[in-house]
Amino acid sequence: MGGIGVKKNFIDEQGKRVMEIDVLPSKHCTFECVFCPIRQKGKKTDKAHFFDETKEFILFLEKELEYNPPDVLFINSKGEAFLNAQLGEIIKLAKSRGVEVSLYTNGYLLDYPDFAEVAAMCDEVAGEIKTTKEEDFKKFQRPLDGYTLKQYWANMMAFRSQYSGKFVVYVTLIKNLNVDQESISQIRNIIKKLEPHKVIVETFKDERFGKVFGVSEEEMGKLCELILE
Repeated sequence: MGGIGVKKNFIDEQGKRVMEIDVLPSKHCTFECVFCPIRQKGKKTDKAHFFDETKEFILFLEKELEYNPPDVLFINSKGEAFLNAQLGEIIKLAKSRGVEVSLYTNGYLLDYPDFAEVAAMCDEVAGEIKTTKEEDFKKFQRPLDGYTLKQYWANMMAFRSQYSGKFVVYVTLIKNLNVDQESISQIRNIIKKLEPHKVIVETFKDERFGKVFGVSEEEMGKLCELILE
């Protein structure tokens, strides 16, 4: 698995040129989800680290933004991007060149002052909704000790109330876990409070997790209607 660097370049549905980057050399995250697509164990933490690779990447990015700038810099890392202590420098660099910045985060750290300040610089920030019950949060998302689902949602809401950019919510539907009537109602309620500009509903389709956690296409259609109505 690659370290800090460009993951891919692509054109999004709006016709914008997107450079997707990873700002972590290895997996660093606040969670250790059972269904995480990243196979490596990694480090579970909520403390930002300085990584040797970052300096070299920033020099590379400076040249890319000068000679071949994208419309959007999409920060989508193998874990929680906030855990690179130089994330703010990367965002400031992109913004100084007129490049939009989209940040994907699981959302738990969004109300931590230092991280909230970094996120506020972005044009777009995404958070996640997966489990809907406290016991499932601990069992399947396996957060750091002391983390609670209630606080998780509160952190996203607190950030959203102050954030003037575009907020996106990724909802992952998980078979036998968050597709019951009570869970769907809970998801709808959280979305309503977050007032996102966009909601993306998805499930597991890959070979590794699709059979165990994936929701059928037919059920996805019905549940999406309930969530997005």
